[in-house]
Amino acid sequence: MSATAKKVYDYDEVKVRDRLVDVFRKRRGEATATDLVALTGLPKAQVEAEVKAVSDEYGARLRVTESGEILYSFPSGMRSRYRGLGPSAARAWKAFKKAAGKVAALVFKAWIVVMLVGYFVLFIGLAIVALLASVAISASGNSSDSRSSRSDRGGGLGGLFLTGRLLDTIFRIWFYSELFMTPEQRANRSGRRAERRPLYKAIYSFIFGDGDPDAGWDAVEKKAFIAFAQANKGIVTMPEFMTLTGLRPLQAEERINRFLYEFEGSPEVTEGGTIYYFFPSLLRRKDRADHTHGSSVPMRRIAPFSSNAKKANATFCAFNGANLLFGAYFLTQSLAAHPLMQRIYGEFAGRLVPVRGWDGFYYITHQLFGKFAGVADPTALLGIALGIVPVAFSLFFFAIPAIRSRRLASRNELARTENLRRVAYRTVLDSPIPVRPEAISAVDDAARPKDGGAAAKALSELAAWSGAEPKADGSFDFAEIARGRHEAAKARAGVDESAYALGGVAFDSDAPAS
Repeated sequence: MSATAKKVYDYDEVKVRDRLVDVFRKRRGEATATDLVALTGLPKAQVEAEVKAVSDEYGARLRVTESGEILYSFPSGMRSRYRGLGPSAARAWKAFKKAAGKVAALVFKAWIVVMLVGYFVLFIGLAIVALLASVAISASGNSSDSRSSRSDRGGGLGGLFLTGRLLDTIFRIWFYSELFMTPEQRANRSGRRAERRPLYKAIYSFIFGDGDPDAGWDAVEKKAFIAFAQANKGIVTMPEFMTLTGLRPLQAEERINRFLYEFEGSPEVTEGGTIYYFFPSLLRRKDRADHTHGSSVPMRRIAPFSSNAKKANATFCAFNGANLLFGAYFLTQSLAAHPLMQRIYGEFAGRLVPVRGWDGFYYITHQLFGKFAGVADPTALLGIALGIVPVAFSLFFFAIPAIRSRRLASRNELARTENLRRVAYRTVLDSPIPVRPEAISAVDDAARPKDGGAAAKALSELAAWSGAEPKADGSFDFAEIARGRHEAAKARAGVDESAYALGGVAFDSDAPAS
């Protein structure tokens, strides 16, 4: 058993009860504890312990079969019987925490949008105002001193030339793309806009992704295992277990011990010496349907970087890159602003003057916050609000996706390798003699790791575990696995499922008193 695995009896009672309540709300009809285990993937001990509490709170109808199994159902619906201040307050607090969590997540996403788009709009707006102010100052300089008009105009516009060209390019692209669209193109564009995700969701998806598509994988894997065991008379062999889990042989031997504990199974040995695992408790069920979906096994899904289109992510990067450049500009200018402003105010007594180079943008912004916003000395304000804050946010905006991308690549590679092992083990089970590495083929990208030798490695590990020797042509004859499959079939033939039938109802809690 893994050192990090939780003990069966060390669990959150509330979460287990919530899982059971959710199953009963979705499911109509009766269910045994084994049916609930199959529906939730929870250990049998946890289900049996907490279904009693759920039955008490929601007023279950209990019917006991002749075999001693209890059938649980809620014909009156899932309405708690607990009343009073305490239970009502507990339910209200639970609902409040759930709603508060959603509101907090929404506020956080809105804050990211405000920071990204808000700063971009602010910086572009300041650039436009500074551009217009620079033109006005240059024109004023022309009328007062015609001899220095060219040099003054160049000084006022020199630092903002690149900004002006950038804005001109943006406006031209937008103008021409909108003006020369056909009616069909406009209609198609409107339709695509209607299908787009909300901006806050798209930006959040770029930074943090859309969650792990296999977040509930433990339950999925256990449900698949239970369904397989039930469809095969409670008997599971180790190669079959490895096929379901995609684990290496030694890892699978460790994991099966936990499953034996959680689902009340036991190791057995056939007359021919083949070890298999028998789970009789999983056969005591009301639902007799086969939920294995044929011979399919669960496959891990590949997590995308985000669900956005590449163009949308590129746009977010461009916005953030612009914010980073503007923020770095204001931060560096603020650090060097004191001598600059001291010189300007000393020479021109606070009058608006053209300033050469990149100092012009900062000087005009400084004047906007100082003269027109009423801030006595806006240097510190500009350094923090337009420098430190956007720079810190922009670095955060780029760093989180970069780190996440590396981790995601590692996670997906592990998933592909695990899926490929499932494919390899399934191939061996279907036809143990002979098996060639090149015969292991994946149907989709979810089982194609970058390591081209992963299939051969999986077969070599399985061969070492089962005692199969490689042949001269590179193939393997898994004779022991073939023999084990035959022995398991004989063991299954000897299981009488009728011995695990529920039988008729011996007691009904809703039966009228005689």
